[in-house]
Amino acid sequence: MKLNELLKFDSSLEIAKNAEWPEEILAISALDTFQVHSFVFIKNAKLLDKFIPHMEQALSLKLGLVIDEKFYSLMSKEYKTMIQQMSWIATSPNIALSLTILSKPFYDLKMNGLNTQVDGRQMGTTDIDPTARISQGVFIGEHVKIGANVEVLHGSTILPHVSIGDNSKIYPNVTIYPFTTIGKNCRLHSGAVVGSDGFGYTFHQGQHVKIWHMGGVIIHDNVEIGSNSSIDMGTFSPTVIGAGCIIDNQVQIAHNVKLGKGCVLCGQAGIAGSAVLEDFVVLGGRAAVGPDSHIGMGSQIAGGAMVNESVVWPAGSKLGGHPARDVKEWMKGFAYVRKMSLKDKKD
Repeated sequence: MKLNELLKFDSSLEIAKNAEWPEEILAISALDTFQVHSFVFIKNAKLLDKFIPHMEQALSLKLGLVIDEKFYSLMSKEYKTMIQQMSWIATSPNIALSLTILSKPFYDLKMNGLNTQVDGRQMGTTDIDPTARISQGVFIGEHVKIGANVEVLHGSTILPHVSIGDNSKIYPNVTIYPFTTIGKNCRLHSGAVVGSDGFGYTFHQGQHVKIWHMGGVIIHDNVEIGSNSSIDMGTFSPTVIGAGCIIDNQVQIAHNVKLGKGCVLCGQAGIAGSAVLEDFVVLGGRAAVGPDSHIGMGSQIAGGAMVNESVVWPAGSKLGGHPARDVKEWMKGFAYVRKMSLKDKKD
């Protein structure tokens, strides 16, 4: 897709640099994972500060930028000089809507050509180790790779461009969406869904407009996922589950979440989009982590606790309550409320 074709999808864009950029634009990138001949969205100074340290890589991959129009007009001369090195720059009066609109054509480029009707084994496009054991009633899409001693049980669906590492086991009725990578020695229990669409929408003119997700999922080695749990694919870069994570039944992990190694998520826990849990974080049953939050290594979140949006908790935090706070503070507050309640009853 050429730069001028982007304007056909989103006419609100204004080209601020290099309107005649001749090369194909192949994808949309996230700020943590760049793809060649792609572009990223920059809404504010926080995101620009996150992008600037990776400018050298962005330049080598010939990235462009779509920047919030108001932020661009107020940008310092120093920042503008830096970003003028990019292959091309466009501005948008509504960056959230532009992201929503432009996600669709790139989703179509990546997903619409996939054959999800004919089993890849019939097409001769799979790579399945001869030691793998595949039950009857399993659908395996094109360009799927299945390693040694993998077992896939009845009713499971493995869609195109999925990779499953050696010695992993897929229990009945698991669904794995395209562009998912599963490591070695993993176990996915019945009803688990990996790689479904992220829950992302932009409200515009009285409607919820869908943000199209295409980032896939990466699950590292030695991960166990409980029954009826769901892991959404990333928007433009993968949702990541670190090695050795243990995920209980009915857990929800949203788009762009990053779990470090050895995390434990107990039943019905929920993690909202773009949250980061460092190594060995533990979530009790029905605990929730808000979007864009960052939980430090080894932290523990009590059952039923709710971590607010966009907060940062340091390593070793022990949290409880709603909103989640230091568990000792929470317990003191709970004890005080109980004491006052008993006093009122006596009075």
